[in-house]
Amino acid sequence: MADTIKKRIAPIARLLDLSKMIRLSGQSDIFPFYHVISDFHLPHIRHLYRYRRLNEFEKDLEEMLKWFEPVTLADYLEVEQKGNGKRKGKGKGKGKGKGKGRMVLTFDDGLEECHQTIAPLLKKKGVPAAFFLNNHFIDNRDLFFRYKASLIIDEVLSDCKAKEKAAKYLVIPEEKVVDAIRMVKYGQQELLDELARQVGVDFIDYLREDPVYMTSQQVKELVDWGFEIGGHSPDHADFSTLDPAVMISQVKDSIEDLQQRFGVFSRFFSFPFTSDGVPGEVIDTLLNDRVADVLLGTAGLKKTGKQGFIQRIPMEDYEMSFKDALKTEYLYYLMKIPVGRNTIRY
Repeated sequence: MADTIKKRIAPIARLLDLSKMIRLSGQSDIFPFYHVISDFHLPHIRHLYRYRRLNEFEKDLEEMLKWFEPVTLADYLEVEQKGNGKRKGKGKGKGKGKGKGRMVLTFDDGLEECHQTIAPLLKKKGVPAAFFLNNHFIDNRDLFFRYKASLIIDEVLSDCKAKEKAAKYLVIPEEKVVDAIRMVKYGQQELLDELARQVGVDFIDYLREDPVYMTSQQVKELVDWGFEIGGHSPDHADFSTLDPAVMISQVKDSIEDLQQRFGVFSRFFSFPFTSDGVPGEVIDTLLNDRVADVLLGTAGLKKTGKQGFIQRIPMEDYEMSFKDALKTEYLYYLMKIPVGRNTIRY
């Protein structure tokens, strides 16, 4: 629903003044996030979403820096906790000069490109960022189930015999194979593993020949370079399917494992997929019991009503420039104010 509305209002948003929308919204700080930046064909991702090429991300970054001041997540939280977000000498997010709002840039899933492509560029430009990792996938020990699905889709689209085998195994017409694979959910990984065997896709070989994730050494180098890391759940769980106690355990285990393995003290966590379906009581427990210092969602520009619970802008949802994407987010936010839909309801 939200994505459909955003697509419809995007042409209108492009015509509007961004600085005025920022001022009207009262939301001068933004939290854009990506998963990967690459100029290469990535079969494990290409059937899930369109990722930015390096030159596209550089343009995004250039536009971000015109409008916002990049800060670390830790620095952002410190200011919020000490002064309730009020910064001495700062304006109201007018952009392009004095009074810039703040920007916290983040990346989910801990993919190899974070170390090989993204971090070097950010280092060069002096832009901080936080990287959120799935503990079980570090060192390419396993593969996110949706990446498995994308690899299988890539195979059946390039090999008619593979599609035929998949259709036979799933007992469906060949023209429905791709849609059926896309429908596989968290907890049904065994179905994907067996389907991969049927069509001749070997996930272990793929990870060995074309590493998807960062190694432990690469994560350590990110930390040494001054970047932040946080948990993203052990295996990219769909939290909407979990019991509250399991939700809390997933967050706790993911954060503590990173602290032990990489010597970090931060307690940052970004929800995989979305924070939708996570009860307010769970959010309160995680924050009040200091299981996490901050929890990040993916709902776009939206208030949560809870300090330490922040929604981010999913940049890969937009096939347009950073500025146009941001205009769309702000217009959508402003449209929801009269009906009270710009704040998450629990």
